[in-house]
Amino acid sequence: MRPNAYSYVRMSTDAQLKGDSFRRQSELSTKYAELHGLNLISDYSLQDLGVSAFKGDNLKSGALGKFVAAVISGSISKGSYLLVESLDRLSRQKINTACELFLRIINNGITIATLADGQIYSEGPHFTVEKMLTSIIYMARANDESQLKSDRLSAAWEAKRNNVDCRKLTSICPAWLKLSLDRTKFEILKDKAAIVELIYLE
Repeated sequence: MRPNAYSYVRMSTDAQLKGDSFRRQSELSTKYAELHGLNLISDYSLQDLGVSAFKGDNLKSGALGKFVAAVISGSISKGSYLLVESLDRLSRQKINTACELFLRIINNGITIATLADGQIYSEGPHFTVEKMLTSIIYMARANDESQLKSDRLSAAWEAKRNNVDCRKLTSICPAWLKLSLDRTKFEILKDKAAIVELIYLE
């Protein structure tokens, strides 16, 4: 009997949603299952689209969290495969949190296959020190990348707030205003402002 396989697809940004990420991840899972004689469960929705793995939302309230719960309850049988493009699809949290999730999955009898590099992670004699170190390095790097992006974004917004008197944070404003070309002030659109005045006068 062929082992069951579940394809987990996650992406967190609008750019990924509009791009090729979903198709790529899905096709990798299909090809891997065919090549390794796995029964890919296509009617089990295991997708976290627009969900962050850095904040752990995919585990707390997403499809991954439901999958892990099903694994622990026995609804997902031991010996099944979880197919992911890479370990950073599962988690981008701090290494201790990411490792705990990783080990919880494989210690409950699920094999994790990372499709980008062809690695297999499962409990038993094949899970060597080298395998563990490899997984730690991947997960630590993923967290470092996300933390760096988060820090840069926070710094950028802090700079914008500090310069709010010089440059406006956003161009969003009432319809009778528009942001000036140098972004230093909102200018009145006289024709639209006149309509607003008429509304209030009435």
